[in-house]
This record gives sequence, C-alpha cells and structure tokens, in this order.
Amino acid sequence: MPVPRVLVGDSSKAMLAFLEILLESQFDVVGALTDGEGLVAVAKEQAPDLVVLDFSLSFLDGLAIARRLQEARPDCKVVFFTSHEDFAYAHAAFDVGAKGYLVKQLTVDLGHYLGRVLGGERVCCPEALWDQIQRERGQ
Repeated sequence: MPVPRVLVGDSSKAMLAFLEILLESQFDVVGALTDGEGLVAVAKEQAPDLVVLDFSLSFLDGLAIARRLQEARPDCKVVFFTSHEDFAYAHAAFDVGAKGYLVKQLTVDLGHYLGRVLGGERVCCPEALWDQIQRERGQ
C-alpha cells in the first residue's frame, strides 16, 4: 500500500519543521509552506491525499485556501490543525468541506487522527466542538 502523501501549511516555520519531523515516519510530506498561494499551487502539482492546514497563512486565510483546495483537488482531504479552540472556527471549517478540525494544544496523536481521516472518518479534537456543531444542525 502506498504511503499517504501529505501537504502542510502553517504560518509558523518552526511549526512546519516540527510537523515534518512528526509526520515523516507515517506519511510522505510533499511540502510545507507558510504561503497560501504556494500551498494551492503545490497541491495542484503534487496531488496530496491530505492537506494539514492552519487558519492563519499569509495572503490567504485558511478558509479561502480550503475552498480553493476543494475546487482544485476535490479528492484531497483537508484537516485544520489550529490553536483556535472555538466553535465558530470549527463550524466554518466543516462548512467548507474539511474532514477534520484539530486543536494543536489538545491533539496528542496527530498521525492517528490523520489516519482516521484517510480511512473516511470525520474527526474533531476536542470532540465537544463536533458535538456542539451536531446539536446546532439538529442532528
């Protein structure tokens, strides 16, 4: 089975370096960028299976990037990995088609969550944010 291809976008170069090291044992990290335009371009070129994305990238915000990724690569799954433990952010992320919303300071095993997304699940950490979204949607 081929190793899943992952593209990472974050406003912090230090976080990008950390994520590359963290993910390289389970995934083929095809790029790590701080620039939203560059991230979309690399996604078009490299065809990752998954994009791990922060809300705060230069030039484009995370939601705009997620929308553009969905248009350019509809088969690519987007997971927000962010410091925002906020219902409004999580709700907006899922509304643009994200398959995951993970709060950095609460996510213990990022690789586990990404594997679940690649397996077809929708993930949210903390789970209480997803529960709140479901209640609001009447589900």
